[in-house]
Amino acid sequence: MTIIAFLLLLIAISPSVDADVFKCIASSGKITYQGRPCSSDAQQEKVPIEPTDPRQLAEAERRLAIWQMERDKQKAERLEAERMQRQEQHRIEAVEALKRSAEAQRQQALAELRQAEALENQYRMQAYPLYYLPYQSRLPYRDRSRSIDKAPRWPMRDSKSTWMTNSPRR
Repeated sequence: MTIIAFLLLLIAISPSVDADVFKCIASSGKITYQGRPCSSDAQQEKVPIEPTDPRQLAEAERRLAIWQMERDKQKAERLEAERMQRQEQHRIEAVEALKRSAEAQRQQALAELRQAEALENQYRMQAYPLYYLPYQSRLPYRDRSRSIDKAPRWPMRDSKSTWMTNSPRR
C-alpha cells in the first residue's frame, strides 16, 4: 500500500510533460497503457492528462517528506534495537564463557588436588593391616605360667623340643 502511494506521489510530483497516454484494449480484453499509439488490432483510447495544481503538488511533497521521515525513524529504531540485541547477545556469551572458564579452572584445581593426595598417599604407611587374622582362642606363644613337667600344649615338631605354633606366618 505504501509503495503504491509513493509511486502515485512521484507521478504527481514529476513535472508535467506534453505527452499523450494511450489506453489499448486488446481483442483478448487485456488493457495496457503506453506512450505510443496502439497496434492496429487493438482498440485505442487517448487518456487526457490534467495539469497539476501547485497547491496539490506542495501537499504531495509535504506528505512525501513526512512519510520519508517516518520511514527513516522506523529504520533507525529497528537498527538501534538490533544493535542492543547484539550487545545483549555478546554480553550473554561473555558471561557463559566466564562460567565455562571458571568451571574448567575448578575442575583443574580438583584434579591437581587429587593428584597431590595420590602422591602423598603413595609413600604413606598403612595405619591398619590390609588383612585381619581370624580370632584365636589360644595365644600363639608358649604359656609360661605352666610348669615344664606338664605335657606340651601343641605337638612337637621334632625331638629337640621346638614348639610348633598355630599362628599364621608373617
